[in-house]
Amino acid sequence: MMKANKAQQGFSLIELMIAVTLALVAMLAATQLYASTRQTYRLQGMQTRLSEDGRFALSMLQRVIAQAGYRPSPVTPMIPTAGFMSVANGTYLTPTSNESVTVRFIADGTNMMVCDGSLAAANSQQTLTIAKSGSKLQCGTVDWIAPASAGSGTGTELVDFKILYGTDTGPATLKEFGCGADSNATQKSRDCVADTYAQASATAAPTAIVSVKVCLVLRTESTDGSISKNAAVSDCGGTAIANSQTDKKLYRTFRSTVMLRNQ
Repeated sequence: MMKANKAQQGFSLIELMIAVTLALVAMLAATQLYASTRQTYRLQGMQTRLSEDGRFALSMLQRVIAQAGYRPSPVTPMIPTAGFMSVANGTYLTPTSNESVTVRFIADGTNMMVCDGSLAAANSQQTLTIAKSGSKLQCGTVDWIAPASAGSGTGTELVDFKILYGTDTGPATLKEFGCGADSNATQKSRDCVADTYAQASATAAPTAIVSVKVCLVLRTESTDGSISKNAAVSDCGGTAIANSQTDKKLYRTFRSTVMLRNQ
């Protein structure tokens, strides 16, 4: 006669409690990992957007400012119509303030561009003004840097924009390499190298401007609670930006020097 099977036993209460505890620990660890990964991804996205917008703005600034004074042929006058631009009075580059500049040129139809990056029509007379407008950097009516129009918080804010104008004061240099008026039969009055940099209000001789320094301070429109700063962020002049230490936003400064080649 066969013996009855031994009754099967289930988990004890202690075993069940240990299993539940381990499951909760594993779930908590997974949740923390997900939250940490998501926050890292968000910060990386903010940094990437800030870097891309800064590089774009510098690229556009460099291209537009470098076009100042261009004309299709260097032997043709820079006054195709009266009052447009001339080397004599420096209107090809007008330092209107330390936060704005007006650039004039005659397009070649091949390489010259306007504010939106499109090609300027051949032989067209262009006047482009770059300026800070609130938290935007604009060329004409085109926004190069701006907060998100829909208020989503994903845009970039312009905190500071400064321009310094490099003035060439000499010495006289051979005509093949020099700038400015003729000193004599073989020399120009200047050497095409900036000797001093100043803001627009201190620029006494616009015709002697040979280079431009630009500075941008940008910050993310969005915030993140994990962002911590030990000190306030400085603007282009080295002054602390109000509330920048505690606003939970990322900041970055971009600088560049643009040479003027078309005098």
